[in-house]
Amino acid sequence: MLTVIDHYGFNALIVVLAVNYFDRFISGVSFQKVKPWMSQLVAVACLSIAAKVEEIQGPLLLDLQVSNPKYVFEAKTIQKIELLVLSTLKWKMNPVTPLSFIDHIIKRFGLMTNLCSEFQGKCENIILGIITDSRLLHYPPSVIATVTLFYVINEIEPCNAVDYLNQFMVVLKVRKDSIDECHDLILELMGISGSKIYQTQTRKCQSIPGSPDGVIDAYFRCESSNDSLAVAPSVSSLPEPQYKRSRT
Repeated sequence: MLTVIDHYGFNALIVVLAVNYFDRFISGVSFQKVKPWMSQLVAVACLSIAAKVEEIQGPLLLDLQVSNPKYVFEAKTIQKIELLVLSTLKWKMNPVTPLSFIDHIIKRFGLMTNLCSEFQGKCENIILGIITDSRLLHYPPSVIATVTLFYVINEIEPCNAVDYLNQFMVVLKVRKDSIDECHDLILELMGISGSKIYQTQTRKCQSIPGSPDGVIDAYFRCESSNDSLAVAPSVSSLPEPQYKRSRT
């Protein structure tokens, strides 16, 4: 699935949706694991559905099978599995994902777009790097998002990262024990032998404004001397987000 997604340059949300559909489907039906081709067929169908949800124009069903796959399926066969996936998931194709909470946090703390998109991109890269591990299914999307945000902010400004983490935990209503467990797992998946979340940081810290706005602003100030991160005075003043692109 990741090979196909990389081939067509699909965005992070398509990746997350496709994996979400696949996980929910195989856990909700009597999946025929004895048939090795079945997993690939379901994966192609889930990719196709995810692309249709987010893209105005997507590749043809046959074109989703790239890089010399072991099995090649006819379009009508993939369409049948698409309908089976849709009916099994009861047509609930817009699930809440970690990306939903990351986007919510960025908007909740009054951050406008522009340079903030690079910060969001770093969070997305972490999600894409760990999403294939089935152990993450034990954690709600809000917990995965909180740990991801903490990891990125901890790289930017480690002295105040725990303060921001506490704010995120309040906003997203997640428990500390879940955060600790998920944090250890994500570090393991990233191949990092890191310290515990609340361990004292020894790195010298610079003084920045005490809010997530200040963290991202401090990080991206060096990216461009001409651009500045616009911070909205309140959440209510933010423009309405466009979750869906216009379609013909």
